[in-house]
Amino acid sequence: MQFFLYLIVGGLSFVVEIGVFVALRRAAMPVIAASVASFLVATLANYLLSILLAFQSGRFRRSAELGRFLAVVLVGLALNTALVWCFAYPLAIQPTIAKIAAVPIVLVWNYLGRRALVFDGRVPVTIRSRIEAAIRAASARLRPARERAGDAAPVEQRIGGN
Repeated sequence: MQFFLYLIVGGLSFVVEIGVFVALRRAAMPVIAASVASFLVATLANYLLSILLAFQSGRFRRSAELGRFLAVVLVGLALNTALVWCFAYPLAIQPTIAKIAAVPIVLVWNYLGRRALVFDGRVPVTIRSRIEAAIRAASARLRPARERAGDAAPVEQRIGGN
């Protein structure tokens, strides 16, 4: 469940990152500078979304958490920059496509690094309780009407058996 939630976080961060990258490139910023700047803006969005949706904060003091988060970010930034450079220059891939290609690769590092080194391995309590309530409500709707009413006849009787 946590990786699915992080995919939502990553998807939203991706939109921020690519949007900022395209805007900076249209403003004539060089490819690598635009890549770094967009990565940093997306990182802020990612941190806030991560602690709201995907990871339970508080494994470490806030200052230690931020320090660890920044260490993971720096590795991700190095990976992202190297990939964009390799795709855009030696491979001559259009810069926006190069950026888009780099993001999912770096997403794997970001998730694993954040889970192992920064945050508690649990989903935030508020999100977890909402998901559990939604699952309970969905499963209640899926049960036959008799079971919901407390008239739980044996399965054989419900399907016409002896």
